[in-house]
Amino acid sequence: RGLLDFVRGRTFFTGICFILCFTLVAIRLVDVMVLHGLSGSEIVAKQGRKAGRADILDRNGAVLATHLVTGSVYANPTQILNPEEAAKKLITVFPELNYDTLLSRLTAAAKSKFMWIARHVSPKNQQAVNQLGVPGVYILQDSHRMYPHGPLFSHILGFSGIEGDGLAGVERYFDKRLKEDPTPLVLSLDMRVQHIVHDELVNAIDKFSAKGANAMVMDMATGEIVAMVSLPDYDPNLPNHTPPEAAFNRNTLAVNEPGSTFKIINTAIALESGCATLTSVYDATHPLRVGRFTIPDFKGQKRPLTVQEAFKYSSNIANAKMALHFGSDLQQKFLKIFGMFDTPEIELSEIGGPLLPKVWRTATTITVSYGYGISVSPLQLILGVGSIINNGQRLRATLQRLDAPLETESDRVVSPRTSKQMRDLMRLAVTDGTVKLANVAGYDVIGKSGTAHLIKGRGYATSAKRTTFIGAFPHKKPRYILIVMLDDPQPLKETHGYSTAGWNSVPTAGNIISRMAPVLGVKPVDNENDSQFSNDIVDIKHVDTDFITVE
Repeated sequence: RGLLDFVRGRTFFTGICFILCFTLVAIRLVDVMVLHGLSGSEIVAKQGRKAGRADILDRNGAVLATHLVTGSVYANPTQILNPEEAAKKLITVFPELNYDTLLSRLTAAAKSKFMWIARHVSPKNQQAVNQLGVPGVYILQDSHRMYPHGPLFSHILGFSGIEGDGLAGVERYFDKRLKEDPTPLVLSLDMRVQHIVHDELVNAIDKFSAKGANAMVMDMATGEIVAMVSLPDYDPNLPNHTPPEAAFNRNTLAVNEPGSTFKIINTAIALESGCATLTSVYDATHPLRVGRFTIPDFKGQKRPLTVQEAFKYSSNIANAKMALHFGSDLQQKFLKIFGMFDTPEIELSEIGGPLLPKVWRTATTITVSYGYGISVSPLQLILGVGSIINNGQRLRATLQRLDAPLETESDRVVSPRTSKQMRDLMRLAVTDGTVKLANVAGYDVIGKSGTAHLIKGRGYATSAKRTTFIGAFPHKKPRYILIVMLDDPQPLKETHGYSTAGWNSVPTAGNIISRMAPVLGVKPVDNENDSQFSNDIVDIKHVDTDFITVE
């Protein structure tokens, strides 16, 4: 009996020991997995992430940006008992990781509950990590931002970082909305038109050996940007491989001297202010001297010109005298009205403001009349010119698709009469002036070209130029306006050795219009009799006016 009691006592004691051991193990598991572990929601909260940003679509529903569900490998260093063994096993799956570096990180973070090992890993590597069976190493369901069209929309979409935060473009501007609202963000862009514009700009750069190019197309009925391309571009799927010059959006961030395209604004000021009519005459017989500088005309007519002829032949001399006629105060007043003094607004963070003269002297008034001495962005220019030809109603740009045209406020920049006169002058420039290569049959294109020498040091380069075409179609009631710019295009044999806008940006715009107009559903119209398309356009030989001469 004594022996039996002894055995029973031993058995009872052994049982108590087993219970205590299992209790300790259970406590340790609870401590590791619950008290010191991180739940999925806590990991997400710790990283400030939400699973999957909303998709971004073009106006027709094509996916421009989306997310793919992936897995990311992380560690809870407090649960890793043998960091050396864990590091050795992990580098067999991720050979790009350095063993010493990984071990140092695991050791340094020994009291931390969270540490990334590898982000957005393939399913094959996810399986390999699971098969390692390393305690404290886990796989978290993650998402990776993807841009299926590569560089095509890079400067509009921008990109998001590895943590899912928008870092550039629309991704940055709408970051909060894309994180919190799963509904797709629908942009105003049309992928078909974007392809056309991109294709023609690539061809132009190749043909004219240009250093870069950019273009925009806007729906004048709504202010929607239908296409926006800036070259060089980059792949938003690989933002870390992007050179600085490729990340630069030439349409919204760059500001340039606009050259002769500014004569649209200069002429509109003269007509709207009542300082001149289409039949007013300015003497362009001789170059204009301003101090020690001489202002000539490129292929000048060397005679007095009416306002309509000054526009048709793009006379610097006549436009300068026109500006001197209406004066500096009126010039600045209207430039402000046309939005040339303010940073334009659009749903992007990459926006450049104008560069304005510090002192507005007489010489400034003259040079600004033909697009020098003031720098504006292409977005500013397309909005200013668009507002003038949009029956005088101010345009506002947007990158969001609008289900219906915005109800515009009573915000008029010029009268309907001046707007019509400017459309007629821009049509004359296409049919009989300096932009004939944009005269696409059936679409009654209106427009104006501009060639500006690039600044070099404290002066201007003799050969380097930036060429621009800005125009719209159809003539009588424009629906779409576009701007096309080439950076330092080179002369060719077929351009007769010229590198001005009429030989490069203008035909590039013509190619874009001829391809995109049918896509946008713009029906061709019967060719107008352009010599009679406006009663306001008259021949200088049939009018008697006083010559306005500036000495």
